[in-house]
Amino acid sequence: MLETWNSEEIFLDGDTYFERLISDINSAQKYITVEMYMFNDDLLGKKISQHLVNANLRGVRVEVIVDGIGSYNFNNNMNEYFSRNGIKVKIYNPLPFYHPLPQNIDLIEKISILTERMWRLNRRNHRKIFTIDYKILYVGSFNITSEHIKDHNGGTWKDMGVRVTGDHVNFAILNFKKTWKFKDFYRFRKKNHHHFNMNWRVSPMRLNQTVFMRRFLYKDLIWRMNRAKKRIWLMTPYFIPKRSLIKAIGKAALSGADVKILISYENDVKLFKWLHYFYFRYLMKKGVSIYHYDKSILHAKCYIIDNFITIGSSNLNHRSLLHDLEVDMTIQNKKNKFIIESNFMNSLNEEKKITMEYLSNRPWLDKILSKFIFLFRYWL
Repeated sequence: MLETWNSEEIFLDGDTYFERLISDINSAQKYITVEMYMFNDDLLGKKISQHLVNANLRGVRVEVIVDGIGSYNFNNNMNEYFSRNGIKVKIYNPLPFYHPLPQNIDLIEKISILTERMWRLNRRNHRKIFTIDYKILYVGSFNITSEHIKDHNGGTWKDMGVRVTGDHVNFAILNFKKTWKFKDFYRFRKKNHHHFNMNWRVSPMRLNQTVFMRRFLYKDLIWRMNRAKKRIWLMTPYFIPKRSLIKAIGKAALSGADVKILISYENDVKLFKWLHYFYFRYLMKKGVSIYHYDKSILHAKCYIIDNFITIGSSNLNHRSLLHDLEVDMTIQNKKNKFIIESNFMNSLNEEKKITMEYLSNRPWLDKILSKFIFLFRYWL
């Protein structure tokens, strides 16, 4: 049986999401964790940073993890700002020759560190998580970048997020500690052992912290698609999944399920402009309906399989499925499920439905690039 939250609140725009988040940061009294793929030094980044520093100055312990690639410029100004104000920051898998090496180490140690960084270069932390005072959790597709708010000049990205409260917040903190430092992980687990009787397999929070958890969640997704009776609705900015997932989607469509896929027409990762289309012809022959979203960049990751609904950070690509740390939330509240379903249907535009004619009329160079880039899908 799926564990439940004490409360669950859905956000469909960044301004409302960050306004609520800042309010909780300002009310924090004990502890805040931030685990973020992109933490930019821009209007929103500066605003969030100031509120985190203010919380730290009034006695709240603040710990921040940012990704070495997603937040590659964080080390220039933001890290210095946090350090100067007493906030600890860790870079997840720093870039080999970009992020500074520890001081006072010899040549052999430098080579060892650089080798390890090269080895782990393809493993990223793609999560977007805030926890506040061991009881509030924010999860979604919102990075700390101005693209998610209306003040951004280039247009606001389409994203989704959720705020929840309950005991499972400690499960998120436990996994944060594992990424932060193993010593802290074991201390936190020992001190809060009474919170960890829940089974992560039925937790509403889907974390892929280990290889075993990653495989379990992927098999669970395939299992749900193979048994879908009513619908499979997928909203994703990057669509190039493993073949087994493609087959499961096609099988569901042939079995009579309503299968719809909504992808972004414009994309922040330019290679997907060509890569998206590789499987489309196969899926459309099976009865799958595929749509472009062109009002802005679609960055939300929302998956609806019958009555099972998740939102979070996981894309339908090899990077999310095989390499990156991700987090998704299983939505439980009936009202919120209706909001998400309505949002999905309202985002569809029949005029933007992709047809066989559209695929056939694509420029020949696009078709060649699609096949060529597909060869490198393991890293995308």
